Amino acid sequence: MCVSSASKPYHLPPSPSRAAGFISLDCGGARDHTDAIGIQWTSDATFVSGGQTAQLLVQNGLQSQQFATVRYFPADNRKYCYTMNVRNRTRYLVRATFLYGNFDNSNVYPKFDISLGASPWSTIVVDDATTPVVEEAIILAAAPTLSVCLSNASTGQPFISTLELRQFNGSLYYTTDETRFFLALSARINFGAESNDSVRY
Repeated sequence: MCVSSASKPYHLPPSPSRAAGFISLDCGGARDHTDAIGIQWTSDATFVSGGQTAQLLVQNGLQSQQFATVRYFPADNRKYCYTMNVRNRTRYLVRATFLYGNFDNSNVYPKFDISLGASPWSTIVVDDATTPVVEEAIILAAAPTLSVCLSNASTGQPFISTLELRQFNGSLYYTTDETRFFLALSARINFGAESNDSVRY
């Protein structure tokens, strides 16, 4: 269980995109850019092999540039993996976001699997073209690289909008079984907040 709480927004460091273990991939994006809160988004082209890019055809309330495109993959029996450099024996937050937006002009909502390397993570079930599906996990890196893979589409095609990696320091989210399991997000609640505005890092 992963629960985040805050009574008020906190300030970002001056250059969060340059912090160690801080990766923000704009999947399908053609160029790097910086968003309104100072996070630098990088094109995913050098982190994955294969796939095609597409623009969303259905508009949504997320006006951020990183949600304007997706990278999608064939609905076959292969795994399509993003590979990121990490520090061994270090904990990371991995966040993947999927915003369909009818990118394939088929109006067929995709359903497919996502995994952390060889370990199953979740089944992505899209049931709305304009509502993003977000998956988060906290994992202890067991190698110099970490792979996030898409596969096993039962409807539509596997796709991804953004992929983020955040390195933790010290003992945050330590568990006695972290060498065998990872933590999946149960809830993220901003206690005492005066609005539903997002607070993020």
